[in-house]
Amino acid sequence: MKKYLIFNAVLFCSIICFFSADLQAQQGFTFEFPFKREIAPAIKLDYGWDNSSLKGNDKETLTNSLTSFGVTFGFSAKQDFFPLAKSVKYAFSNKVISDDEKKSFNDALLDKEFWGLGFSYLMNGDGSSAPVSNLNSLIVINPVDLKGTGYKFSDNFGLNLLTGNNMAWYYLGLSHYDEAPTPEQLLIYPDMELFNSTIRFGKKYQSEISLQCMRGFSIYGGANRMVIFPRTLFWKYLGSEIIYSAGGGVLNYFTGKIKTSNPYVYPAVDFILKTGLMYGISELQRSKMNWPINTAPPLIIDQYRVGVQFDFSLK
Repeated sequence: MKKYLIFNAVLFCSIICFFSADLQAQQGFTFEFPFKREIAPAIKLDYGWDNSSLKGNDKETLTNSLTSFGVTFGFSAKQDFFPLAKSVKYAFSNKVISDDEKKSFNDALLDKEFWGLGFSYLMNGDGSSAPVSNLNSLIVINPVDLKGTGYKFSDNFGLNLLTGNNMAWYYLGLSHYDEAPTPEQLLIYPDMELFNSTIRFGKKYQSEISLQCMRGFSIYGGANRMVIFPRTLFWKYLGSEIIYSAGGGVLNYFTGKIKTSNPYVYPAVDFILKTGLMYGISELQRSKMNWPINTAPPLIIDQYRVGVQFDFSLK
């Protein structure tokens, strides 16, 4: 059985390589493996204000306001917008980027990434629950994978536009009513009990605008949308993710064409379109956690945050 699986894996990889080489010969493009010009350990610290909402079936929306503090440990990476090694013909494009053009673009633009592990703690800002809410606190742990492009104004000053979405795990701190609940509380209470005081799985969508003020130091602001599932339904989640991934693939192809035809507008267009896609998907998930599959509504928390980032580089 093991040999059979290995054989199939090798066969699959061989088929992929064959068709890739055939497509390359037909359309005249080369694969380009981007290299990291600089990778540095980094720490991000942020403060945020958050609004939670839960819309039950045929019920009013529960809302609550919280305050959050977060820290992320990871790595910040940057690379040339177009590698300078040689002229490259990009996939599905007949345009050849010359070395002079690439140098011009690299003087003004930079591909950026940040990946790591984030921790956030959300708590009720005024110390008391909202009239129809019993969510007091929330602990969030999530991998971070942000990608985007930056405008370089100088070697140590620039603007970065990053987006990303990842899985996340949430621990909800729920309070229980000491006094007789109001009719509004009775209406929403069973839905909140689905989350209980335990770890829940979900998604976290992120958009971030970062200003590098000096070497190794940046300030940033951004928005997150946290979608917390009351239950983990693997196959339904997978079906929903396939639809989102397909939409992201189409968008990447479209923005890739913009990158080769008009690189200077690419960072802004890429940021706006990918933020819009994440917002649209999360809005569809507001009533069905695994849209378009008919599932229970999630708890959604919108977070607006500001913070600082420290990069530790030897260069």
